Amino acid sequence: MNLVNTEHSERMQTRAFVSWLIGATLLALVMRLLFLDRPSFWIDEIYSVMHSARLGEGNITKQFGFLPTYLTLKIAGALPPAGVATDPSTWKSLGVDEWLVRLPSVLIGTATVFILGWLARPVVGARAAIIFAILLAISTWHLHMSQTGRFYTQQLLFFNMSMLLFYHATTTGNKGRLIASMVCLFAAFMSQPPAILLGVVFGIDWIFGFFSRDSKRLTMASVVAGGITAILCAGLLLYDITRNTENWAQFGQTTSQSTPVILAGAIWYMNPVVALVAGTGFLCLIQRNLRLAFYLVLTALVPLLIMAGLALTDSFVHVRYTFVILPAWLLLAAVAFDRISLSLISEYPFFIRNLAFAMIMVVCLYQDIEYYTAGGGYQPAWREAFEELDQIRQPGEVIYGDFHAQNLGAYYLEEDAITKVTSKSLMPFLDEATEPCWIIDKVGTSGGLNWPSLRDRADLIWTYDRHIMQPYSSIKLFKYNPTPVLSE
Repeated sequence: MNLVNTEHSERMQTRAFVSWLIGATLLALVMRLLFLDRPSFWIDEIYSVMHSARLGEGNITKQFGFLPTYLTLKIAGALPPAGVATDPSTWKSLGVDEWLVRLPSVLIGTATVFILGWLARPVVGARAAIIFAILLAISTWHLHMSQTGRFYTQQLLFFNMSMLLFYHATTTGNKGRLIASMVCLFAAFMSQPPAILLGVVFGIDWIFGFFSRDSKRLTMASVVAGGITAILCAGLLLYDITRNTENWAQFGQTTSQSTPVILAGAIWYMNPVVALVAGTGFLCLIQRNLRLAFYLVLTALVPLLIMAGLALTDSFVHVRYTFVILPAWLLLAAVAFDRISLSLISEYPFFIRNLAFAMIMVVCLYQDIEYYTAGGGYQPAWREAFEELDQIRQPGEVIYGDFHAQNLGAYYLEEDAITKVTSKSLMPFLDEATEPCWIIDKVGTSGGLNWPSLRDRADLIWTYDRHIMQPYSSIKLFKYNPTPVLSE
């Protein structure tokens, strides 16, 4: 059943639909396996291994998100023992590498294309669902997160399964799908707590239903299921916060990215052209299904605007926390392409009707090529920097760096070689140095060092930049030669 009720929408047979869906999924798998281990680790992937090795400890709401990494490392025999979980210098010998840590995200990201494509069919129609699956498969943002050893693809999958199931359930009155939606929302929350923002979308949609007197939305089942889920999520979060207050307090101490960066970054990651087409899709959809149009727009904008608002406070916010909105934007874009194609179906051949979609595919694939090449997988070039440093550093020379450099240096150099410093403590160390030393810094991070001051005191040996518009990707390597003290 198609809830959009578009003409020609159900001409596609199930076998053809599944074939297209499998093709999009295989494309996604190939693209996500391609150059998987080329980018260096970044700091959060190191944390993924640490938390996976100590699964069961710490916050309850942080366990499920690390379960895929735990299982992968465990099956591969590369899971660090709890005793060395915080010592990355031992991990290489155990078999921990970039490919293995990122594999769970690859598999979940690939499965997402098929699952969300399948669930989108009764909501937007078969043709639009296929277009959506293809867009998701070639989306650079989804590709990037699928090649990142974190929980974001898992969160996105359950978040958007819940979103699609909830719409279908409250449009048809299907209690089974309503319960499944709440289960998926809880799974998304347990993957990463900010997923609870989908509950805000559900609440606004329910209020709209109240004013429009929509009996299928205003059911006791929806109140009970939503209430239980909200209480369960809020209770677990409150328990974690009160039990580990200091751990959660760190998220209220610094702002990682500003509001303009959050807003512009989300549009840039999803591709500005796709965002424009999504706007067209909203205008197309609003004429045919007012509720679905606003429902998708709410899903696309509410989490983004809340995160942008939090960036104005003392909260730790990053554009990657808005990743879950991507499918809503792509669904709107898919509706636009579907309507454009259908409007020309009686006048032009297949190629002409789908020329606009083909052009967007070229734009997205070009962005993917940039991601693979000049973008370096959107990860800082830690491996290259430490390889260079390992070759030119003399025995006994001290290396200074922030906590990023300390952990990543331990992994790549296979020794605890980095002396951890901050922007304030570095200069006193240099003042007291009597031998040459090195400073490695990831420019732009909240824990980064004061490299503008460094360039006046130390020699810039090399800059490891990513040659595209990618924030905080520059790593600078300095050598400090203290001025010799002249004897009288």
